[in-house]
Amino acid sequence: MNNSMISLDPSALSAFTASLAALPRDEVRKAKSLFIRNAIADYRMAMKSTKGFLIMFGIMSIIPIFLLITIPAFISYKAAKENGKQKIINALEVWKEYLADDYLQLIQQIEKQ
Repeated sequence: MNNSMISLDPSALSAFTASLAALPRDEVRKAKSLFIRNAIADYRMAMKSTKGFLIMFGIMSIIPIFLLITIPAFISYKAAKENGKQKIINALEVWKEYLADDYLQLIQQIEKQ
């Protein structure tokens, strides 16, 4: 996955939430919604760029020796896709009460992926 992808691990989410402590509730909701939207955008970009490499590996797999590269790359792509999606869903679940109506829209966006 891309290094520019927003980190969604618990410590990063806690640090981000702590930086919002002085803001009004509505501003916190907007900031969290934007954070998740950016994470979804980064996730989509990472999946599209990785998919390009998979297509290239698929073409190269016409030569049997390249199957040794293509199969692990495909397995890695599927695992990274599920991992990224699950991290976004986890962040959405943690911030469900803050996101209010945005929660349903964001969960639908990520479920389509």
